[in-house]
Amino acid sequence: MKRCLIFLFILFALTEAIYSQIAITELSYNPPESGTDSLEYIELYNHTNAAVNLQGYRFTRGVDLIFPDVVIPAQGYLLLSGKASAIQAIYGLPSLQWTSGALNNGGERITIVNAQNAVIVDFTYATTAPWPTSADGTNGEGRSIELCHPLADANNGANWKVSENDLGFQINGKQVYGTPAAANSIPPCGPEADVTVTLGTNTFTPRDITINVGQTVRWNNPAGNHNINGTQATYPNNPVSFGNGAVAAGPWTYDFTFNVPGSYQYQSDAAVASGMTGTVTVIDNTPPDLYPRRTIAQMRSVNADGVADSLDVKCTLRGIVYGINYRTTGLQFTIIDGTGKGIGAFSSSSTFGYTVTEGDEVDIKGSISQFNGLTQMTLDDVIKISAGNPLLAPKVVTQFVEDDESSFLMIQNVSFADPSQWTGAGAGFNVIMTNGVSNFSVRIDNDTDAYSATIPGSPSGIFNVTGILGQFDNSLPYTEGYQLFIRYLTDFAAVLSTKDGSRTLTLLPVPNPVCDYVRMEGLDLMDEAVIFDSKGNIAAQFRNSSVLDFSGLTPGVYVVKIIHGIFSGTVRIVKI
Repeated sequence: MKRCLIFLFILFALTEAIYSQIAITELSYNPPESGTDSLEYIELYNHTNAAVNLQGYRFTRGVDLIFPDVVIPAQGYLLLSGKASAIQAIYGLPSLQWTSGALNNGGERITIVNAQNAVIVDFTYATTAPWPTSADGTNGEGRSIELCHPLADANNGANWKVSENDLGFQINGKQVYGTPAAANSIPPCGPEADVTVTLGTNTFTPRDITINVGQTVRWNNPAGNHNINGTQATYPNNPVSFGNGAVAAGPWTYDFTFNVPGSYQYQSDAAVASGMTGTVTVIDNTPPDLYPRRTIAQMRSVNADGVADSLDVKCTLRGIVYGINYRTTGLQFTIIDGTGKGIGAFSSSSTFGYTVTEGDEVDIKGSISQFNGLTQMTLDDVIKISAGNPLLAPKVVTQFVEDDESSFLMIQNVSFADPSQWTGAGAGFNVIMTNGVSNFSVRIDNDTDAYSATIPGSPSGIFNVTGILGQFDNSLPYTEGYQLFIRYLTDFAAVLSTKDGSRTLTLLPVPNPVCDYVRMEGLDLMDEAVIFDSKGNIAAQFRNSSVLDFSGLTPGVYVVKIIHGIFSGTVRIVKI
């Protein structure tokens, strides 16, 4: 008796596993015909790998039909219809005609049982949202409804959509859409599984699988009481937990997408004693990032000879664009990060669709290179992140050094050492600016608006000059050849020019050089006098004075600005 019961249980489980694979995947419950219901159809689909004989199956709700000896092949279709001859004539397809009844145009429950009266299909369709409605074309307008996946919950109207497949003919002036006895046309619902594991009585088939990171496994339990338990509580070495909770009767499916590489174990709690376990090996197939993100400071380091430590290293750098494009046939610009560190970006011919605009935040991708001592990136791509970002205030310097290469700098209280150097010729020209103590090379490239302009201000004027520090040193060690690239003519800012409407004041300091006191020849009284040191800082200031007191100042070169009425002027004085 005991053996008989076991045999019956196994037989029941096996037959359930087959029967539950049948699903209704398409309905045409209100085709555009003249009230005869002859063109209504129901599509059955067998989503197993084995043929299923439906003899003895029957509808208990919906229409009337007891199935004859008819087989649905593996992953095949069976079309049921209100009138087989009509379906053949219009659709050109064979179908099994139901005995009587019709599909309700307002929705109804459909149930199919097997020969043992076990429920195989049981769901209720409707004509109101979330089900497709007459507005979608279901109410005599020519569209069938399709299930998004054979294993989807058929009672959920969101899983049904009107067909998108135009069959190429009309009925009563209505274009007909559907996929009778063929794969559905609507997008699948939810993530599609890359691998499907089928649950048997005591086995997973396949038991051990190998997949790539990001792939989805679907466990299909056609019948019986099972679950999927891959939790870290049961398998602590699993990289992450997965599972669908407590043991539950089939049919059901469970999907899990594995995004973390490693080795996983799992089980069915109901049959673990019988060895119902499985493994999933997840391989990280993500290709290495050819351009890993780095900081500008990391890529800017150099050795004792000024050679970049990161030559030929591929990376991605982010920064704010400063200045203009210095190359008309490609790209040559500078990006600077929030700490003031900058690096050049260069492409000989391609712009990668990017127009250089100061204030843009960009990612640049490419390889670190060096040109005449200037560390830069040879570009493979430029990606704009945002626009209109504020710039840092320029760093005030009194000399050019390697650590400030490609940084935004200002030199103060300088004048043209030789105004004739402002030539407006060639691919650009350099001028030497001096504060009387140090000389600075300033580059005016032919891509700037200053190139074709006349020399700014008075050739003897005093300026604060802003720009981006470059380098042109064609031999080792790369420790010379620094030059300040101006961006615009306005980078020359006069700081000791006359007031608006004022007149130039010619000044003759006596004595010069000076130890203690200086007076201005021909000027008995000065309304205001300001003495600037070589760094542009105010060293002393006087009002309504006839002499200037240098006695407390350290030796060096000073610039003095004098204002007297509507007149003003500047002069250099050497303190000894």
